[in-house]
Amino acid sequence: MQIKSEDKKVHLKAIFIGVLMMPIHSYWISKIEGIVYKGGGASTDSLIWTTVYNMAILVVISYLIKRWGHKTFLNQADILAIFSMCNIAACVAGHDMVQILVPLITYPYWNATPENEWGQVLLPYLRNATIVSDRLTLSDYYTGESSLYNIRTLSYLLKPFLSWSGFIAVLLMVALSLNVLIHRKWTEVDRLSYPVVQLPLHLSAPNREFFSNKLVWLGIGTSGTIQMINNIHRIFPAFPYIRLYYELGQYFTDPPWNAVGWLPFNIIISYIGLGFFVPLDILFSFWFFLIVFKGQIILGRAIGFQSLPNFPYSYEQSSGGYIALGVIAIWITRKHLKNIIKMVFGKVDSDLKNEVTMYRIAIITLILGTFALVMFCSYLGMSAWVSISFFLLYYIILLAIARMRAEVGTPLHDLHFGGPSSILMNIFGSRRFTQSTLVGLAHLWFIDRAYRSNPMPHQLESLKLSERIHADRKGFIIALIVAGILAGPMAIWAMFNHCFEFGANNTAPVTIYFGYETWARFQSWINNLTLTNIQSVIFTIIGFLVTIGLMIGRMRFLWWQFNPIGYAISGSWQMIWGWGAFFIVWLIKLLIMKYSGIQGYRKATRYFLGLLLGEILVGGTWTMIGIGFNLW
Repeated sequence: MQIKSEDKKVHLKAIFIGVLMMPIHSYWISKIEGIVYKGGGASTDSLIWTTVYNMAILVVISYLIKRWGHKTFLNQADILAIFSMCNIAACVAGHDMVQILVPLITYPYWNATPENEWGQVLLPYLRNATIVSDRLTLSDYYTGESSLYNIRTLSYLLKPFLSWSGFIAVLLMVALSLNVLIHRKWTEVDRLSYPVVQLPLHLSAPNREFFSNKLVWLGIGTSGTIQMINNIHRIFPAFPYIRLYYELGQYFTDPPWNAVGWLPFNIIISYIGLGFFVPLDILFSFWFFLIVFKGQIILGRAIGFQSLPNFPYSYEQSSGGYIALGVIAIWITRKHLKNIIKMVFGKVDSDLKNEVTMYRIAIITLILGTFALVMFCSYLGMSAWVSISFFLLYYIILLAIARMRAEVGTPLHDLHFGGPSSILMNIFGSRRFTQSTLVGLAHLWFIDRAYRSNPMPHQLESLKLSERIHADRKGFIIALIVAGILAGPMAIWAMFNHCFEFGANNTAPVTIYFGYETWARFQSWINNLTLTNIQSVIFTIIGFLVTIGLMIGRMRFLWWQFNPIGYAISGSWQMIWGWGAFFIVWLIKLLIMKYSGIQGYRKATRYFLGLLLGEILVGGTWTMIGIGFNLW
């Protein structure tokens, strides 16, 4: 269904409001993940609840102004453009980006000791423009109860602040250029469904038909009531609560079954709400392949694979799966990319002039941006061939994530510890890299540790939103460019602000751990010089080939239920956390499709959108109340 807008233009005031809202989201994400919940939260999900909450407020304000003043304050395109800008701000400030970067650049000089010998093996290789080195500034950062806003502190933070803000801006411009090149093929030719955009589209629709549906309000009431009861329980423990978490691993006590380890059955309402829009074969594959991975662990314990201590190498299998999905995405898009090259370097019809100009700008941005990233890494100490290899693998993974989000709307895609640095280290071993290259590679851990907060799929979904409401795509691209330039400095500011106020030692444990993890990883590279990790490489290749095989099976057999996306995603941490919700929504959707057909499914979508919205509205309100009154 196409949802039409009463105005297709993104106005300048919307960009301005988006710029004003972005630092609020940077601050909010850093606060709730670093201070309140002390761990990953909003930024680690495909649909970021803080930005949807913000959108709901804008919708209400716009509606009231129109009703009282008889004039549209913000049209649907404006609201969605602001939503898109806030998404970028939230991602960059998120658990898998700047929340790793700031600990990374503040850790070495504060924690260098004679025992770890960092004064000889690490500090001489660090650059003043990318690392905080002043001890007094670091003392204020770690202990807190001080101010970020004094001349001395700002003078020591300015160079790292500007350097990493520039790096992030270039990285986001490169991602946007890739999205511009692939968007038309995936959206208009392949007609991918982009399930994640469903709630923002309906929530921002000018006709308010969405809120007149009783099933929407039933869904809001269901999840809102659960949120209300459980949050009251958090404040008053004597108050009853609705249990949503069960640990199944405790029931497997005898070997080899106890090798299953941590196995939560977690009823995550947001996963259920968003998961209802995910195809059945994907939902099945999510929990099925999670069981397969756990089964491999049990099998390894039963057989006694002593020579394979990391069996079944789940991270490596997932890594190979993501690379395969990225290669498949490129293969599917190859003809479109060839046509772009022909248009860019050939004669252009007058009616295609604007489109070709956009493609030319995207290609130039991609080339110059990649060159700038490689030069920055060279400044960090990395060899050129390592930098180029890193970003080639990085782009392939980004395309894989963007494709899976566009095609099936997966609520998660973390890929912990399976990115380019891990792949390169497994293939070549640390012995084949210079020490300065290893130092430079460690700096990139904040974009490579996990991929939940990556902004690229959000950029692509923004372009889809513009297409769905028939808005001017150029306005959305301008909004994304502005957001890409500003998101980095805003996120770094927010993180530093919290740490100087509360002290990094008093925030989320991961604020310290991310810094430790980064440089402990580096130290393991230099202390244990390795060659090719044959086992890891083999299992990465196995993951690649299994994914290709599953894709071939999906293309050839109509009955095939084993989706390669489910396999690639299920070997990582977040699927263990959320598989129970996917099992529940798979079963619900299967029964609805079996007994009510497509008509029943379409009716039920309103309930599940309401379920998702209710958790966001009630949960978001409780979070703001809790922060305001220091309830948790």
